[in-house]
Amino acid sequence: MFDIAIVEDEDLERRALRSILQSNLSDVTVAGEARNGSEAVRLLESRSFDLMLLDIRIPRPDGLEVLELLRSRNLPTRVIIITAYDHFEIMQAAIQLRADGFLLKPVRTDALLKAVGDCLRLPAPGGAAEPSAPPEEQTPHDDLRARIGQMVQDHAYRDCLTLVRRQIELAHAYRETAPRHLVLDLSTILTDLVARNGRPLPEPLARRIEALATQRLDQRNHYKLQELFGEITDLLFDLDEDQGASIAARIETVRNYIERNLHKSVTLEDAAEQAHVSPCYLSRLFHKQMNMTFIAYLKMRRIDRAKALLASSDLPIVNVALDLAYQDANYFCKAFKKEVGLSPTEYRRQHSS
Repeated sequence: MFDIAIVEDEDLERRALRSILQSNLSDVTVAGEARNGSEAVRLLESRSFDLMLLDIRIPRPDGLEVLELLRSRNLPTRVIIITAYDHFEIMQAAIQLRADGFLLKPVRTDALLKAVGDCLRLPAPGGAAEPSAPPEEQTPHDDLRARIGQMVQDHAYRDCLTLVRRQIELAHAYRETAPRHLVLDLSTILTDLVARNGRPLPEPLARRIEALATQRLDQRNHYKLQELFGEITDLLFDLDEDQGASIAARIETVRNYIERNLHKSVTLEDAAEQAHVSPCYLSRLFHKQMNMTFIAYLKMRRIDRAKALLASSDLPIVNVALDLAYQDANYFCKAFKKEVGLSPTEYRRQHSS
């Protein structure tokens, strides 16, 4: 017999979940219910559960914070996240905290029974189910490795860099200091892929990676982590363009150069050197290919990056500005409002997850 806890702030939803489980699964008992995060924490302190159905949007502490607490205490309880929002950020944060499954509202009966059955490895109602793969074969660690590996095969440099940056942001998302195992896991994935591709790891870079085991990982070093993992990502891609490269390839080189140097002062001259053309020629070429000037594209990417940081992290506004090579936070705020129509603070208030 398995004991299940249901954490859901809507009474009707909670009763529906309990009814479906008790009517269809003879091997489970709904042994506890909670309407908010505080009640959920008390449940976990009062007894053990085999599985928790956890709504992500419960009153504070919210579902992710309850999951983080559960994992920090090394409790064996499995967790299925229930959410009305199919948001990449929510899913990624929950994956990093080792959620065992996800259900989207409104929860369908068949989806609920399958998710619970897979989690507890129960036979499916009405017949035996194929045994699910062992948890170690379904880890988020392996999923992330596969996603990055596929991006390398697809030459999707900018997508890969965005994903790697997002992992660092997620590591800091719910606490000031990043959980060290998340950072070390990411470095292991990337360095393993570098080695698999036959790329040598430069000694200075190897020493910086080794130092991750002992150095501070708080938000004051967030910028350094981003830069370090950007350099490792660079090794996964061939960033040197042939002198006789096509126009499209040259522009791709420039766009990749911009993407990995958003935290620096990027100039047209620097980019032209990367593409092996003159600044004047690159300016005309870029405008023709991208239908916007080099400066406009650079500004657009910095604003897009600022939006992502504001919506998904608690970095202070001044840190966001510095991360995007704005030396003056006030100038950044004015530039952001001019482009977006909202101040950085207003944008974060409206778009934070």
